[in-house]
Amino acid sequence: MILTRDMYVPALRWRKAESLALARLARKAKERIVPYITIPEREFDFDSWQPKKTIHEHVHPFVTRYEKKWGGRPAWIGVHPAIADGVMNDGRDVMTYVFDGLRTLLDHKIMPAIRLDAESRFTESVAAIVRRDGQGVAIAIRLEDLMKKDAFARVVAMFTSLGVNEDEIDLIVDLGEPNFKPYETFSIALIAALRRLGDLKRFRNFVLLGTAIPETFKDIPKGQDVLPRHDWLFFQTFLTELPSGMRRPNYGDYTIVHPNFSPQDMRRIKSSGKLVYTTSESWWVRKGGAFRGNEVQMHEHCKELVENSGVFKGSGYCYGDNYIAKCASKELGPSDLTRWKNVAINHHIVHVLDDLSTSGVAP
Repeated sequence: MILTRDMYVPALRWRKAESLALARLARKAKERIVPYITIPEREFDFDSWQPKKTIHEHVHPFVTRYEKKWGGRPAWIGVHPAIADGVMNDGRDVMTYVFDGLRTLLDHKIMPAIRLDAESRFTESVAAIVRRDGQGVAIAIRLEDLMKKDAFARVVAMFTSLGVNEDEIDLIVDLGEPNFKPYETFSIALIAALRRLGDLKRFRNFVLLGTAIPETFKDIPKGQDVLPRHDWLFFQTFLTELPSGMRRPNYGDYTIVHPNFSPQDMRRIKSSGKLVYTTSESWWVRKGGAFRGNEVQMHEHCKELVENSGVFKGSGYCYGDNYIAKCASKELGPSDLTRWKNVAINHHIVHVLDDLSTSGVAP
């Protein structure tokens, strides 16, 4: 599976908001993305002080939900390190169990993803999946690993262990949340690090992934704010700095959810009602007080975006915008926090696809 020039890679934890955001995309949008999906860690029960579910209970529904939300469309699938060595009720490891189930999907082009620092047992499981399916594999290399002198040697060791050639590898360079600024300086440093991997054209696909979304919005004051999309702004500068002949990557990001996000103890945290709306250079954010007990505040947040922000795309833009418009007019209720994350992700994905189509930075 080769990514085309205008395709986008959203990195998503497979929780309800993320999976619904994918399912609610229009068909044309679905055709232009290949998600990098991570089966997340288990949620924690802070009352009993133990995970809410067993490994099996947590992972088992994935295949059915994937088929329902994404069908047989292409994706890279990995697992969070916290459950990577988990064992299912029948003794299979998590990745083997998941891919045994996914194989039933018609014409599936679903590929495993593995981190460069994965342990040997997990690597063996992925190698067995690659041998059986012949779909190749994604190797995700973090920025801190890329900057080391032995980066190329470690990548070679990984694909040797997996039994694949470079043209079967999708290289995902995960920048995490670096200080992107100044963009030119970081671009030069990143280009130097990427040169350690040799000719990037040897790999089947090459994706640059990162985020500028804050890990938490607790330090964002109430009211209206604008947060620069430094990851996207940097990406555009990075492409202009690439030397002639050096391979250009496809763009990926973590949408509007920080990669370190994990469910919190809601007994201690009062999550605010907020609307996060992606624009061409920033996130328009409107934040209110505690959501629980004051859910109706979302009507005002949406009304402000629709009527006064100057950035609203219109109710026909995507599912997320349609919901925002109807909430603004009180045709629909304020729902719950999962809904607003879902709305924001859905809009973000569609907006990034437009960014790639209109900015001239597609690889």
